[in-house]
Amino acid sequence: MADLRAQLQELFGLDDFRPAQREVIEDVLAGRDVMCVMPTGAGKSLCYQFPAASAGGLTIVVSPLISLMEDQVQQLRDEGISAAMLNSSLPPAVQRQVMAELHEGFEGLLYVAPERLLAANFQPLLEKLTPRLLAVDEAHCISQWGHDFRPEYARLGEARQKLGMPPTIALTATATHDVRDDIIAQLELRDPTVVVTGFDRPTLRYESRRIGKVVEKDEQLLSLVREEPGSIIIYCATRKAVDEATILLSQKVKDRPIFAYHAGMDSAARSANLERFMQTNGAVAVATNAFGMGINKPNIRLVVHYNLPGTLEAYYQEAGRAGRDGRPSRCIVLFSYQDRFTQEFFINKIGEENPGASPELIEKRKNHARQKLDLVIRFASTHRCRRQMILDYFGDETKATDCRCDVCAGMAGLSVADLPTAQPLSEDGVQLVRQLLSGIARCHGRFGVGLVAEMLAGAENDKTQKWLLDRVSTFGVLRKWPVKRIIAMLHRVLESGLARQRDPDGMKFRPVVELTPTGAAVMKGEQLPPSDLGDLLPRKSLETVDSSRVRISRRNGDTPADEFAEGDPEVAGRFERLRSLRARIAREKSVPAYVICHDTTLKQIAMDAPADLMGLQRVKGMGPQKIKMYGQALLDAVNRA
Repeated sequence: MADLRAQLQELFGLDDFRPAQREVIEDVLAGRDVMCVMPTGAGKSLCYQFPAASAGGLTIVVSPLISLMEDQVQQLRDEGISAAMLNSSLPPAVQRQVMAELHEGFEGLLYVAPERLLAANFQPLLEKLTPRLLAVDEAHCISQWGHDFRPEYARLGEARQKLGMPPTIALTATATHDVRDDIIAQLELRDPTVVVTGFDRPTLRYESRRIGKVVEKDEQLLSLVREEPGSIIIYCATRKAVDEATILLSQKVKDRPIFAYHAGMDSAARSANLERFMQTNGAVAVATNAFGMGINKPNIRLVVHYNLPGTLEAYYQEAGRAGRDGRPSRCIVLFSYQDRFTQEFFINKIGEENPGASPELIEKRKNHARQKLDLVIRFASTHRCRRQMILDYFGDETKATDCRCDVCAGMAGLSVADLPTAQPLSEDGVQLVRQLLSGIARCHGRFGVGLVAEMLAGAENDKTQKWLLDRVSTFGVLRKWPVKRIIAMLHRVLESGLARQRDPDGMKFRPVVELTPTGAAVMKGEQLPPSDLGDLLPRKSLETVDSSRVRISRRNGDTPADEFAEGDPEVAGRFERLRSLRARIAREKSVPAYVICHDTTLKQIAMDAPADLMGLQRVKGMGPQKIKMYGQALLDAVNRA
């Protein structure tokens, strides 16, 4: 198999895989079916995007959210990877164009809603398509025992048969053992590899506050919003509660942008609010659970459940929107027993979406939902570790240590102030962000991410010369980086709200990139970049799970660093020297140690004892940039007696 890490750097501009990504990708490329459970922010999408870009052919991606499709299709196109989508938001002419491309043998990633696969006018084409891979995102929607069952998802097994039973990967962040088995059965996955990376999010602080009266809940909400300057999501159980909470916050918190989001709003207003929330630092979104899946804002610092959610799966998924950048964040439930009645109202409506279902099945689903609601109430009122309760619920055998949930913190006499804070950016990091922003500014909102990256890289080609980009002051300021890497950096800047993409003159999928007011202030040195860009270089993902806790069943995986020979004095000595070097570099750069190198990488270096930079290149986790920055120092530490 080709060097996957080299392909990752070439195709996506990333240094290395996150835990379990490589194992999943290897299985997908080998044509195996995979059931993949990874927490929010762990990189599920790469598990099908990489095989699609690497192996070619057609990959069909089933996704329930139009906004998520648009974001992923645009990002893939920015990377130079063929991608298209087919859904009701597209003008009829564009839909016809996509259909024509499919008839002509389109190769790339095709994003579709589940309803589209089952639509009568799509059936003749469906039976002619021969996808290399079928990817089912948010796969928990398939199961009637999951927290977000959707009838159209339940028919995806039928659609898979019409496609000729292609290799399939099902992905979700929230699935108990029973739900995983149901997904496998419904999709008829053949002896699938089952990958569960764990459900532990140690950087999230789970809290529950008992509320007696509505006025007290509003006071608590106002206090939380005022004390947290970062971006916030507030989840409400009903549209009415969203509207009321939005009015309250808009009246009482004048210095914060407040955006409402629920299915009863005009679609244009809803989309505009979503876009503004994504692009605004310190924004507050007040939303129903319609707002969540696919929200890719890394620096959300607080998620508040104004009303009790209906299941622990829903709570875990919604709370998981916080801290996707790996920084400490808080997840707080404002717990009132009155909220139970709202959830019971929803439970009593189960079955209305499928009038043909048998009364026995409907009653069984209702009883199942009541049991799940009881567990949520138990979670909100428990006096044991909330983080451990979540792990136990999902069958994760991890034991929560150093927990800062309100129960554990209370026992230890700690407060919110005791939570670790984000590390500031190094001077080099600040300079890099400002160079990226300057490059965007010099393009005056006329070009897309790809051409901005080519200009920053100093690419001398027809496009940069035609538009005179080779004459601007920022041409080539990042020429030491490949264009793909710069594109990945620019997308991080977009995610952080310093820049935005917009469609000029209403054109779809030809967005230009421009600075936001915050981005302009950062470029001018009037304020520092947000801390979530602290790991911008090297582009090493903040691992949300320890790779030693990844569970891969029905197949064995190789994890050589997990067999670290601590009993060997020479290996142990090399490891300690490497750790000391890493600590010194981290102090000098004012970054966390894991940004320099993870323990698993240092252990592998200690075991391999490479003699030169070529040997160091073969160690997983050592990309070209890391070798350039730290390679010789690491070799000196290894070889020093």
